[in-house]
Amino acid sequence: MLDEKAQEPPAIPLVPQIDRCGGSDGLAFQGAPWHLAPPRASVVETLDGIGTIGLHNFIAQQFSMPEGMCGRAAGAVMGLINHLPNRRAIERLDIGEQDDVLEIGFGPGWALKKMARLAHSGTITGVDRSPTMFRQAQIRNRAAIQDGKLKLIQGTFERLPVESASVDKVLAVNVIYFCSPTGTALAEAHRVLRPGGTMSIYATDCSSMKRLQFVGPETRQTFDLKGLEDFLGKSAFALDQIDIQMIWLPFGFRGLVARLCKR
Repeated sequence: MLDEKAQEPPAIPLVPQIDRCGGSDGLAFQGAPWHLAPPRASVVETLDGIGTIGLHNFIAQQFSMPEGMCGRAAGAVMGLINHLPNRRAIERLDIGEQDDVLEIGFGPGWALKKMARLAHSGTITGVDRSPTMFRQAQIRNRAAIQDGKLKLIQGTFERLPVESASVDKVLAVNVIYFCSPTGTALAEAHRVLRPGGTMSIYATDCSSMKRLQFVGPETRQTFDLKGLEDFLGKSAFALDQIDIQMIWLPFGFRGLVARLCKR
């Protein structure tokens, strides 16, 4: 039910790549157009000409807060990278047709589109801080927005512009790294969930994050299984039911999907 191939981003396979000069391994997009392929230079010149920043820091910054032309390219890459994580995280939500659903950090809006088909008698709300992602998701989900089924909000995860106890399900895929280590975003998610509601969180395992080289100053925290267990166990969900599963992604990459059920 989640796989409607006509609605999905183009399948551009990820293949392991080794930098023979630098000795670092990463990912290349086989057959990807030039604007999606990772730059080869070690630094990227900023658009305003102020100076340069490290390439990996630049990539991490764009995934945290996509902006401008590079942000649009980052959105396309997100659609590819998050396809399987979105699918697994949505499965763990077990969305009903009348559920009200919130996605925190909706990016280019592919998961919103999937969930709108599942909760066809409910409502879908998305919160993201990036104007670039807001526009992409708006275009991708124009029909649902016009029908009043989907609402997009530009805002922060630490202060969700959503009423307390107003949603049944919350989705957060590849955004927990950019949230405050104090757990403020989780406290907000807990606040907006109704009793009996469920939150699904996906995070790429920290070992895979290093291989992907997406870690930079914008990345406030990364997780392995034990680290995610500890973080959630100290959060607003500490007294609720928490279950974490490890999933395997192509080419040996690992992901973590946490299911948090509010009592």
